[in-house]
This record gives sequence, structure tokens and C-alpha cells, in this order.
Amino acid sequence: MISLYFLSGQLSLAISNQQYVLSVIWLPAGVAVFAIQRYGRPMISAIFIGVMLFNLQFGYSFSSSVILSSCSTAGSWLCAWLLKKQGFDPYFSRRRDVVGFAIAILVGNGLSATLGILWLTVSSVQAPPLIDWLTWWAGDFAGALLTAPLLWNLSRRNLQQLSGQWKEVSLFFVLFCSLNWIIFLSEYSRHPLKFVTAFLMIWPALRLNISVAATANFIVALFAAWSAAKNLAPFGIEGTTSLFTLWGYICILSLITLTTTALQTEHARAGKDVAEAYQRMHKIASRLPGLILQYRLHPDKRTSVPFASEAIWSLFELRHEDVRHDASLVFQRVHPLDKEQGKHKFRLAIQQLSAWQNEFRFIRQDGSQRWLYIDGLPEKEDDGTILWHCFVTDITERKQAENELRIAARTFESQEGIFVTDAQWRILKINQAFTRISGFEPDDLHGQRPPRHITPTQNLDFFKKIQATLDELHYWHGELWNVRKDGSIYPMMITLTAILDEQAKLTNYIGSFTDISRNKGYEAEIRNLAFYDSLTQLPNRRLLMDRLTHLISISQRNQSQSAILFIDLDNFKTLNDTRGHDAGDLLLVETSQRLSSCVRESDTVARLGGDEFVVVLEGLSEQRDEAMRQADRIAEKIRQILSEPYQIADFEHHGSSSIGVCMFSGGDTTVKDLFKRADTAMYEAKSAGRNAVRFFDPAMQAILVVRMMMESNLRVALSQQQFELHYQCQVNTDRKLIGAEALLRWRHPDRGYISPADFIPLAEETGLIIGIGNWVLETACAQLKQWEQHASTAELNLAVNVSAKQFQQSDFVEQVTAMVRRHAINPARLKIELTESTVLDNVDATTEKMSQLGKIGIGFSMDDFGTGYSSLAYLQRLPLDQLKIDRSFVRDLSEDENDATIVRTIISLGVNLGLHVIAEGVETEAQHNFLLAHHCHAFQGYLFSRPLPLRDFMLLASQQDKARFS
Repeated sequence: MISLYFLSGQLSLAISNQQYVLSVIWLPAGVAVFAIQRYGRPMISAIFIGVMLFNLQFGYSFSSSVILSSCSTAGSWLCAWLLKKQGFDPYFSRRRDVVGFAIAILVGNGLSATLGILWLTVSSVQAPPLIDWLTWWAGDFAGALLTAPLLWNLSRRNLQQLSGQWKEVSLFFVLFCSLNWIIFLSEYSRHPLKFVTAFLMIWPALRLNISVAATANFIVALFAAWSAAKNLAPFGIEGTTSLFTLWGYICILSLITLTTTALQTEHARAGKDVAEAYQRMHKIASRLPGLILQYRLHPDKRTSVPFASEAIWSLFELRHEDVRHDASLVFQRVHPLDKEQGKHKFRLAIQQLSAWQNEFRFIRQDGSQRWLYIDGLPEKEDDGTILWHCFVTDITERKQAENELRIAARTFESQEGIFVTDAQWRILKINQAFTRISGFEPDDLHGQRPPRHITPTQNLDFFKKIQATLDELHYWHGELWNVRKDGSIYPMMITLTAILDEQAKLTNYIGSFTDISRNKGYEAEIRNLAFYDSLTQLPNRRLLMDRLTHLISISQRNQSQSAILFIDLDNFKTLNDTRGHDAGDLLLVETSQRLSSCVRESDTVARLGGDEFVVVLEGLSEQRDEAMRQADRIAEKIRQILSEPYQIADFEHHGSSSIGVCMFSGGDTTVKDLFKRADTAMYEAKSAGRNAVRFFDPAMQAILVVRMMMESNLRVALSQQQFELHYQCQVNTDRKLIGAEALLRWRHPDRGYISPADFIPLAEETGLIIGIGNWVLETACAQLKQWEQHASTAELNLAVNVSAKQFQQSDFVEQVTAMVRRHAINPARLKIELTESTVLDNVDATTEKMSQLGKIGIGFSMDDFGTGYSSLAYLQRLPLDQLKIDRSFVRDLSEDENDATIVRTIISLGVNLGLHVIAEGVETEAQHNFLLAHHCHAFQGYLFSRPLPLRDFMLLASQQDKARFS
């Protein structure tokens, strides 16, 4: 540092003023300030030694040199101290640094100049004039102003900043030095050009950095001082005044350069701060769950978006550039139903300068809709513009959640009783339907377990099984008996569901139930109607067949002999015709009582219908001959007791019976075979003159041969397309044609039309019904496709009967689906009719198949409803569309109150289950009027049309269509 101080001093002396032998610029003053400010107290000694060397060189005594060196060093230390106190930045990044630096060197150098002049005055070496103090102070000030900034900023950091600007730096210095040579050293030096450099100094101050600007200051000062030292214009020809002008020029130029650099640095830093603040705001905005938006409404109604966060794309599918000057695009795709409401709220907010809050639907480019919420605060600007600071969020999920909660709340208050419990079955909440059904109020059960009714069958083990099912499947559905608050017992159909959280931990149970007391009553009534004869209360055909099936399976194990007796009352029709049906009914009731008195409790007496009865004798001898004798004795007993006179009302009736007996044992026969054999034997008794008993004889096997021939003919008929479909119309209450039922007909080449009653049972037994049924379905689908081409039939439905065997085929669903696709028909026009036996044979499998076909639109009707037994528990599970009342109930509506009751019950049941009801076999206006009066809205029967060939049916449909438009 001593060497730098000494060298700078020598440079200063080299450009001394020749007239006054003065150093125009004392550069060591800047070195001293730089050293003490940068490196601290250790530099004070070095500076003191450097000053001593110069004082001794100037010829001062040692003592004077010490004092004068102390004065100069004190001034430099004062400068450094003042800079430290004000938090000086040597890079001059602030204007205050320039001002502080100028003040510090003025004060510090003023101190050193004052102390030095005072010492020279006191020591009487010479009496220095005031000009010496001023030149001392001005030279030190100029030297500090030039040297200190240069030394502070000749750093690696500043040089690295210029690494990409070397060409520009080199160009600047070449031009700058050339200009200074012209101004100060050339023949043009006498021209007033010295301040032209000030304009060129703006270049490094604005485009480069402080190191280049400080170097430029130093260069221009050297040029100016050298010019003055050589007594060249503009600073070397005017004496002392010229020196002061030189010092002022150097100081003003340096201060202008430093100030300009500080201003540029402040401006750059301010821009950087703004940019960083903008980036921080953008980062914060981008992480907010919504869009930050500034929306400006100009006085001329123009709109713009000065600012928008990145979320504008995800919410509005727009970029900020798209709406920066025109904000109309933002709200262009607002749902039309929400625009007016939003505009109204916006106008009110403008009038009151209050918050603008609104929910609206936004239509995205793909057509989907999203719910958005905007919350804006207005700010009125001086020119009348209103600037809205808005926050927009997507509330679609919240809206969906609100809707789901609203639906859940409505569902909870449904007609079903619902309760919610915790994981320990403690009730948390019940709905109003629960209270209405059970009588329990919420306060009665809150925190308690749900009430349950314990019976021998519904015991603790029963409830443990329910809990085990819930633990395994998280679901249980079934019937329970429960107790009301008043102690009464009622049946319920209940569904229990276990609720699990995200960690599959049980949290709650939900139960929903309905009171099925009325359904139970219907079920009991239908069961009685389905299994028992309404007149005699004897088992009917369905129950008889069930018992026979059970009996055959038992006899397979114990090889016991049994017998079935077919009993037909002789001349029963004559009694009905002469005495009326009431007399016939009394006879049937009396007959049932006499039959029951002839058999054991283990035996079965059933009525098949009309005047036909069946007796099943169980547990006869294992020896066939002995069993036949036992059966014969009982048959004779029955024949005799039925031959005794009947006291009917006011007259005595004498009747007789024909009885056919068929023995069976083990699995050597089927129920249908037994019926056929016993029936055959009964007709043998009638052929023998009635009032007789006949056993089935193998000779009767000839009848079976006829069946075999029929089977063979059926196979030929199927292969040679001898079948055809006839169509019986189905109408609504206005007798308008709504559809038809496809009925199979067999046109035999020799025998003509053969009744379905003659060949359908045989086809069922032999399995030919599957091939025939497939042909029927295929033909029906083709016919539906043809009907679509005619206006009179395009809207008609077509019902097709499907047998149990065909429906039970594993690929039935695939076959029907393929037919529908192959013919490209509307599946909703096709209706499959199933009998109760088909539906209830395997409820789970049947339900699955019906559901699969229902998904593609095919409907289902339960045919001959009421002739069998349908559990309501199963019936409500089946995806049925229609119940079809059997013709046997419709036929005697006006004469048989039991049939009327059955019909009313079926219609009521169908309505309660949400099913359509159609009655078949409607032949009279009385039947039609009865059905209309009891809310049956679809009909089929001879009253409207017989089954017709296709051509005749099309003619009927066309005529009705013309009549409708005439």
C-alpha cells in the first residue's frame, strides 16, 4: 500500500502546475481513503509513512514532516470514519453514497489542509497565503474523488460483469481517449469542447458499470491535468482561475458520472425488485386454489385484464395475452341462464362500490360445464376507471357435493324406514318413516341398539349369522319380524349395510326397511289361492304335483308302493245345466268331504278343476299285489260312497263316479306320466259304462305309441318349416292396438292345423321345444323388423312365450342378444312371456338372465299369473314389466266371485309393485267392463280379435290405423 501511495504521488507530481509548482490533483489522497476504509487501522501507519516520504522529499524538517504527515493521515482517517458511520457502499449503488462520499472527502481533506496550513503558519517557516490552503484542499478533494472510486471498483466482480461486453468496453475507451486527446491536446483544444466528454460519460454510466465509469473519470482528469501542466487550453492559460476551473471541471464531471451510475444502479435494482416482487406474486398466485385477476372497466365501457395468474388457462381456457386489452372473451362462455343474474349483481356492485360475489356456470370447449365463483373488490381510479381485484375459484366439486347431500337428505326422508348406527350398533339417527312404522321417536332410541324380536326361529344364533354375513360381505338383505313401541309384532323387509372408511375400518351400519304386513297378507291370500281350490279348500294341481314329486323321491329310498286315483263325477254337466252352477258347487263341496272321509291323514285329496278329483295313497304295502288290493279296496269304498244320494238344497241327487288307478313305486316314473296313466285308466272306466274302477294296464301303452308318432312328426315339422305364427292383438283401454302375442301353429300336411295343446306338452317333454322356441324367437324378430317399415305396425310390441327348458339354456341370453342384433330391431318392442314355474324354478339364475336381457331393453311378462304360487319376496326382486291374468280367472268373472276376487287381487298387486297388468281371454263386454272398473289397462281375447295369420293381422292393423285418422 506504501508503494501504491508513493507511485500515485509521483504521478501527481508529474502533472504539477508549472507556474505555481502545485500538484493539480493529489491522487494519494484517494489511495489513503481507499486503504483505511477497505483494510482499517493497520493502513493508518502505512499512509503515515507514505506521507512522511513525500514531506521529506519536499525538504521539510523531520519534525515538520511528522506533524504534516499526522495532519494528512488524520484527514484520511476522518474520511474513512465518516464513510463507515453512514453505511457507505463503495460500489455507489445509491445516490446517498455519492453525496456521503463527497461530504466525507470534503470534510476529511478540509481537516488535513487546515491543520497543515495552521502548522506551517505557527512554525513561521513561511506564511502561506489562503490560496495555498485552498489548492491543498482542492487537490486532495479531486484526487480522492478520482482515485478512491477507481480502486474500490477495480474488482473481480465488476470485471466478470463485463466479460460479455469487452467489445463495447474497448470501443468506448478508444472513442473516449480519442475525444479527450482532441479536446485537451490537439489543435482544437482552444475550442470550448471540454464538457462534451460529459455526454460521452453517460454511456458507461448507463450501459456498463461503475468500474468503467470510474476509469473514464480518471482518464479525463489525467488528460485535463496534463493539458494544464503543459499550459495548454482550456485550463493552462488563465493562471489560478484556470486551476480552479480545472478542479471544478474534474469534480463536477466525477460527481455527475458517479451520480448517473448510482441512479442507473437504483433504477436497475428497483426494476429487479419489481420483477422479483412480480415473480413472487406470480408464484404465490399460481399456488392459490384459484385465479387472481384484475379486471378494468374503462369509462368508455371497454374492458381489459391488466393482470391474471396462470390459473386463467385452467379455468377459462384463455391466455393472459388473449384478454389483456379486451376482457370480453372471459365471460363469453358463461351459461346463458347465469348471465343476467351476474350482470345485475355487477351493476349493483358498481353503483355501491361494494364487493361483487357471484356463482355461475362456465361452458368449456368440450361442452362440459364447470361451476365458478368470483369475488371482486372495486377500486375507483382518478380517470373514472373502475379496477376490480378478483379471485375466481372452481366450485364444481362443492356444487356436486351439495347436490349429493341434498339428494342424500331427500333419500333419507324416503318412505322406507332408515336408521344409522355406529360400529357398536348404537343408533345415531333415524328418519321420519322409521318413527311412522315403528312408533319409536328419535329420543327413544338415540344411543340404544335397534329393537329386535326374539323367537325360536329368529333367535340369537340367527342374528349372529346376520352379523357374520355383514362382516364378510358388508351386506345383508332379508325378512325379519320386529316389535313396535306399542308391543305389536310386524314383518319387515330389511337391508343392512356395513360402512367402511378409507382404511377399510368399520365405522357405521345403515339399515333400511319397509313394513310388509300388507304384502304378507297378499302373500298368504295368493298362497291359498295358488295352492288350494277356492271352492272345496282341497289342494289344487300345483300343490298336488309338489306332493307327488316329494312322494316319488321318498319312495325311491324305501321302495314302498303308492297309488294315484283319478276321479271324475259322472254326468256332472247335466246337474249344472239343469240345476245351475250353485247346485254343482254344493255337489263338489259334498264330494270333497266324502273323499276326505275315505282316506288317511297321510293321504292327499286334491281337486284338479271342474268335476275332477285326485287321491294319492301313500305308504301301501311293499308287495305290489298286496298294494293293488289295498288300493282297490279304497277305490271301491270311494266309488260306493260317491254313489250314495246327495241332499242338495231342496232336492236329492243321485250320482256316480269313474275312477282310474295307477300304481307307482320308486323312480320308475314321473309325475306327468302318472297323471297320464291315471287319466287313461279313468277314461277306461268311463268307456266301461261309468261308475267303475279301472287300473292302468300296459295295454294302454298304445296311447304312448301315438305320442311317439307325434314326436316323430314334430321333428319333421321343425326341419321342414311346417310351423307358422298367428298373432292375437293386444289393446289398451281405448281398444287401440298396442301389440300382439305370437301364437305357434302347426300346419300338418295331412292333418291340417294341429292344436298347440296337442303338441306343446310333448315338445316340452322331449326337449324339441328348444328348437321350436328358437324358431319362434327368430321369426318374431324378423317380423318386428318388417313391422318397422309400416306406419300401422311400427309402434307395436310383440310378446313371445318362452318355455322353461328354453329359458334355462346356459346360452339363452347370448342367443336372444344375437337375434336382436342380427335383425337390428328395437329390443324394447320385444316382450318375453314366462310362466311362474319358469321364473321360480331357480330365482337367482332367472333374475340374472332377466337383468342381462333387460339391460338391452327387452321386457318380461309373467304369463298365466295366479295359476301358481309366487312369493312376494321373490316377485319384487324379479325385473318384470307385466303380469298377465290367466284366462281361467277371466272366463268366470261374472259368475264366480272367487275368480273376481283373484283378479282384483292380482291387479292390485301389480299396481302396488309398479307392474303393468294385462288380462287374456277377454270374450265379453261384461268381462271388459269389470277389468276396466278395477284399473286393468290392457286386454287380449276374442272380444277384440282371434289369433290371425300374418296377412289378416296386417289388414286389421291397417284398418285400425285408417279408422284413427278418418
